[in-house]
Amino acid sequence: MIYDYLRDLLQESFQVEGEIAPDKSFADLGLDSLTTAEVCDNLEKQLKVTIDDEEVTSQTSLRELADRLRSKGAVLST
Repeated sequence: MIYDYLRDLLQESFQVEGEIAPDKSFADLGLDSLTTAEVCDNLEKQLKVTIDDEEVTSQTSLRELADRLRSKGAVLST
């Protein structure tokens, strides 16, 4: 469910096109470090979690990010 949220966020807010597979990294999706930081800032605000700068890099996959968010207790309202 968190992965679906991430995919939708990237498509709608950051205009990422094409296949957004769980094992793709931010770099694979064509996102630079500034955009990656913006994604994390958005997630912190929406999911009420703290993401340290070192936790998410351009090489972080969406699956890894989703796992980190779950481990931090991020919960999506249904």
